[in-house]
Amino acid sequence: MSRKGSLLALRDRDPAPSPATAEPEGRASAPIVGGTGTATGSSPVAPSRQGKKAMTGYFSPDMSFAMHMTARRHGMSLQDAMAEAFNDWLRKMGESPVGK
Repeated sequence: MSRKGSLLALRDRDPAPSPATAEPEGRASAPIVGGTGTATGSSPVAPSRQGKKAMTGYFSPDMSFAMHMTARRHGMSLQDAMAEAFNDWLRKMGESPVGK
């Protein structure tokens, strides 16, 4: 069985070559997708993400586990469960729910 190296062992290594010197001549690097989903010389954004904006949060491992398990138990994705929770919260605060 091989042992994984430590991050400290990487400290003294030479830095990785820059992308310009690492690529073979004649090959273009993979294009980068802009935040709006439009190509800035890039590949397309997944259809399920077009026109959407990411929202992140940090939760306890117990909350994460409970949300994932409950969503799966009800045949939902975590994203759908979160959208439902956010819409319920908006209603509670007197706002109109906005969907997914």
